[in-house]
Amino acid sequence: MKRTMKRTLAGSVAVLSGLLVQAAGPLAVSAHAAPPVVDLQTYGSSYGEFSARWWQWLLSIPKATSPILDTSGTYGGQGQVDDVWFLAGTFGGTVTRSCTVPAGKPIFFPLLNTSVFKPYGYESILDLRAGAAATIDGVTSRFCDVDGVGCDSYRVRSPSFTYKAPPRALLPTGWASVAGNSDPVISDGCWTLLTPLSPGQHTIRFGGSTNTGFSTDTTYILTVQ
Repeated sequence: MKRTMKRTLAGSVAVLSGLLVQAAGPLAVSAHAAPPVVDLQTYGSSYGEFSARWWQWLLSIPKATSPILDTSGTYGGQGQVDDVWFLAGTFGGTVTRSCTVPAGKPIFFPLLNTSVFKPYGYESILDLRAGAAATIDGVTSRFCDVDGVGCDSYRVRSPSFTYKAPPRALLPTGWASVAGNSDPVISDGCWTLLTPLSPGQHTIRFGGSTNTGFSTDTTYILTVQ
């Protein structure tokens, strides 16, 4: 899902696309298209703040152990130091993962999302927001269910943020303008925050598609203990 122009990371949980996503048309009139933008407050933070922290979490993990590239769930616990537990989607395609989540932890993840960063130098934060919004305006379907029961998702825009890249990072060399750091980043996407699940096994499935042909479908079999 690569384009030219500003660098964009998109994905269900990442349409972590790697580059500028094609501008989309008006939001489709559909129960499954991107919902209106909100910024709910919960567990001491807004959804927007949680979404920025989700990206910081993802981009802080080396590529070799990245949860978004994981095909089994082995790396689901990498870097989990936040007040909530983060789940990653894919860069496209279908995956099923199994992992353990501590009891009492809310769970936060995107059905579809994107981030835009490293402007040419003349682009403003508003330009970055417009680039990210163009991708999510193009959402044509989204879904999320827990143990077979559908749950709500919300469109959320993050505040601007930066991240610190580790050695052998997920992003290609040179995407961060200064070693270990990056230019401001903006995220937009459809997110869900679940209250802590009861101890035992649960199945979460989420994902969606956009009008550029990108699609993602992620299933987690979680053991809460």
